[in-house]
Amino acid sequence: MAEILHIGLDDTDSKRGMCTTYVAALVLERIEALGAKAVDYPHLIRLNPNCPYKTRGNAAVSLHVSLGLDMLDMVRDAVLEIVEANYERGYGDTQPGVAFLKTQAVPEKLVEFGLRAVREMVTLEEALEVAGEVGAELHGFNGGRGIIGALASIGCSLRSHTFEAIAYRMRENWGTVRRLDKTSVYALHQLGVTFDSFDPVTGEVRVAPHTPCPVLAGVRALTPDDALNGLKMIKFLEGVERVVVFKTNQATDMHLTPAKIIQLKPYSNAVITGSVSRPAWTIEGGHTFIAIRDETGEIVCAAYRPTGGLRKIIRGLRVGDVVRVAGGVKPKPMGLTLNLEKLEVLELAKSYTIRPPRCDLCGGAMKSKGRSGGFRCRICGRRLPRTAALKTSEARTVCAGRYEVAATARRHLSKPLQLAGESL
Repeated sequence: MAEILHIGLDDTDSKRGMCTTYVAALVLERIEALGAKAVDYPHLIRLNPNCPYKTRGNAAVSLHVSLGLDMLDMVRDAVLEIVEANYERGYGDTQPGVAFLKTQAVPEKLVEFGLRAVREMVTLEEALEVAGEVGAELHGFNGGRGIIGALASIGCSLRSHTFEAIAYRMRENWGTVRRLDKTSVYALHQLGVTFDSFDPVTGEVRVAPHTPCPVLAGVRALTPDDALNGLKMIKFLEGVERVVVFKTNQATDMHLTPAKIIQLKPYSNAVITGSVSRPAWTIEGGHTFIAIRDETGEIVCAAYRPTGGLRKIIRGLRVGDVVRVAGGVKPKPMGLTLNLEKLEVLELAKSYTIRPPRCDLCGGAMKSKGRSGGFRCRICGRRLPRTAALKTSEARTVCAGRYEVAATARRHLSKPLQLAGESL
């Protein structure tokens, strides 16, 4: 009788190399050779992007396979052997974790844990507790903090998902400059069936990472066929070892939850609606900040230099403008700060320029006599009340609407506005 086995993997990489998706690809190849059959695409789960322990994109991977009862021990041993042989050694921050769960349906308790791991910080102790409750088997290496992500990757529901087709490099090319034809990536971008492949503003190729990991390129799309066909459009100038298509929570905004300012916690992710309470200010380096307030408190929002044109929008806001902001909450010297990913201007405050009127007797220029003193004509001495002031609506450089960071600064989980529908 066939059983469903869920296998979670996390934290096999370092800033100097390797990639958990690549280790997962090796695992899948090995266990399929042993007779296991995939029942779904491998799940590439981006966990909390604010996690201070992350290597790069904070990705964990889960594999979901059907296999005979007599294969369980053999498959488990093969998975652990591959992780042991391929994780980045010599780095204290690389703490691989592996999770196994034999079940047809993932328990709701684990689904909740997976979502929490995407939205906030969870602890190793919480992971161990949940694993015990759902009957998951855990294995850790070099400290084993990756157990958290490995377990979460099994539990994380992908009711909302996208796909990424990833091409991996030949081992002899790891650590060298990636070689691909930029014009072919631009052609892919022009086709419009993928997203975040190319940044038309900066001209940056977005499919290829800049790190010394095994990934050559990854193409993201709403369907597996579009992702795979998009990858085939790219002209590679070096060999490809293998290609794997992942189902993923990338570009779903899964990390964001509506919140009041008083509810914000360090390293959480939130959507807040409020009004601008302090005008924008810019510091050395071009980083721009603004403060917003709701009925529970105030928070500073940051648009750092890499966010591009979003900073110009921030500078155009006025006190009283009603906005909705989305991003990650980080502890900073000034207090908790929301690092902006997206912004929606809901309502612009009325802003006027006040000028003295002309005298209604002689037409002469009138002079203000102070905030409560009205106006006096310079020529004939005629007086008019303060209510006679001429009010001209001030032109605004910002319009109501939705804005986002530059593509080069977009987080994996953040949904591009082209996919976002009517609001954040």
